[in-house]
Amino acid sequence: MSESKYSTDFLERTADIEEEFEDIGYEEGLLDGKKAGDREGCKMGCEYGLNIGRDIGFYVGWVSEWLSIAEARPEIVSERTHKQLQTIQKLLDEIPTKNVENANFQETLKKVERKFKVVTATLGVNMAAELPSNTLAY
Repeated sequence: MSESKYSTDFLERTADIEEEFEDIGYEEGLLDGKKAGDREGCKMGCEYGLNIGRDIGFYVGWVSEWLSIAEARPEIVSERTHKQLQTIQKLLDEIPTKNVENANFQETLKKVERKFKVVTATLGVNMAAELPSNTLAY
């Protein structure tokens, strides 16, 4: 009878060890998954931020240059187009340059792009080859 008690205890202990290792494996898997998710999220955030920054930089440089031209040579840029350029500048100034929780600047960037297209058409400037690569991919 002692032999069967030993067998039962051994089987119970084996089942306990198996369950213990499953729990340990589960916890380690969760931690590894969180670390991998954090790395992937960081990488994706950096790429996303870089694309947005590149697009904003393009528009800031473009509007700045055309505002300078409009002021230096008003005969080239109509008053209406000059006002549109100023509107684009104001929209760009609204975009936060630091992390702001719940910042919804995608809509502002879409407005900038729409106005950009109107102004370039009005000016007769073909900017297709120089547009930011990820425009509206946010």
